Amino acid sequence: MRKNCSSLILALTFFLLLQTSGCWEGREINERAFVFAVAFDLPETENGAKPEEFTMSVQIPDPSRMAGTQEQGGGTGSGKPFIILGTTTDTVLKGLLQLQREMDRMLFLGHTRLILISEEVAREHGVDQILDYFKRNFQIQRIARIAVVEGKAREILEQMPPIGQEPTTFILNLLSGAGGNSLVYISDLGKYMVQQSTAGLDPVLPRIRKSEDSILTGGAAVLRRGSFAGWLTPLETRGFNILINEFRGSSYQVECPFHPGRTITVEVVQTGAHHRLVRKGEELGLEIHVRGVFETAEFTGDHGPEERLSTELTERVTARILHETRSALAKAQQLKADILGIGKKISADDNKVWREMDWEKEFPRFPVEIKVTMEWAQTVRRLAK
Repeated sequence: MRKNCSSLILALTFFLLLQTSGCWEGREINERAFVFAVAFDLPETENGAKPEEFTMSVQIPDPSRMAGTQEQGGGTGSGKPFIILGTTTDTVLKGLLQLQREMDRMLFLGHTRLILISEEVAREHGVDQILDYFKRNFQIQRIARIAVVEGKAREILEQMPPIGQEPTTFILNLLSGAGGNSLVYISDLGKYMVQQSTAGLDPVLPRIRKSEDSILTGGAAVLRRGSFAGWLTPLETRGFNILINEFRGSSYQVECPFHPGRTITVEVVQTGAHHRLVRKGEELGLEIHVRGVFETAEFTGDHGPEERLSTELTERVTARILHETRSALAKAQQLKADILGIGKKISADDNKVWREMDWEKEFPRFPVEIKVTMEWAQTVRRLAK
C-alpha cells in the first residue's frame, strides 16, 4: 500500500512538472511592469464642485537606473530610479486599463507594497471604495502597507529618500515602526480588512505627510463608516497604541521633581492594558488598567534623595501615560469611532446586551475608566548627592 502511494505521488509530481512553464502565469518576467506603489488624490475642480472621479498614480521601478547602467539614458546618478504614471478615473480597474495603454509591458500588482490615499479622497470617496479592488484581487499581497496622506499622495511617491534607498522601501520602513517608535500606528491591507469587517470596531490607518524635502510619519487617521473621520495626533496615537496593546516602546521627558526646568528622560519599555466590562447599578461600563515598566535614560542635572525621586518620578511618568491614553479615548468618542473595539468586547462577552444597543449613538457617551500603574525598573541609577 505504501509503495502504491509513493508511486502515485511521484506520478502527480511528474505531471505537475510537465504543466509548469518557464514563465510566470504564461508571461515572461521581462514583459511585466511591476507596480511598487499606488497613490490616490482628488483632481482639481472649478468652483469647488465635488469631484466624481479621482486621480490614480502608480510608481514603477526603472531597472536600468536602479542598476546604475547607461541603458535608456539612465546612467548612475542621472534621474530617479522609477517612473510615475497617472490618470483620472472613477474606479481602480478602469484606471489601470487606462494606464496600460501607455505601457508596452503588462502592469503587475503582485509586488505592490504601498497604497497611499489622500485625506481628501478618504473623506469624499471613502477608503472602502478605493480599496475594494485591492481586497478582491488575490494577486495583491495582504501585507501591502496602507496610509492616509495629509496633503497630496503623489508627492510622497515623487520624494527621493535622504539616503541611498529605493523610495518605496524607505517609506515602508517609516510605516513599519522599525525604529521602535510608538508615535506611528502600523497597519496593512490584511489588518484593515479584518478591522473593517468586525462589528464594534472602527479601523485606523497610519498618517504620512510631506514637509519641505522630507517625509514625516506619526499620528493616525480614524475611519468611520469606511471614510475619513479625523486625525489622532502623534501623542494620542502613542496613547492609543498602549490601550490596544500595540505599544513598542518610547521615550518620555518629564520635569525633574527637584529642579524646575530640568528634565529626566525615561524609556517606557513595556506596557499591558487589561480591559474589563463592569456594571455599576444598571449602567454598563469599561475599566482599562494599564501596567508598565520604565527605565531612566538621561538626566540633565543633579537630583535629591533617591527614595523621594523614585516616588515622584513614577508619579510623573504615570500622569503622562494617563493623559495620553485619556486623550486618545476622548478623541475616539469625539469622532464617534470605536477604534478601541469596546463594542467588539461587549459583543463577545454579552451578545444579548450588544444586540439591544444602538452602539453608534451610545459609544460617544459610554463610560470608560482608565487606570495606570507604572514601575521604575531602576536598571541604571544615579546616586543622590
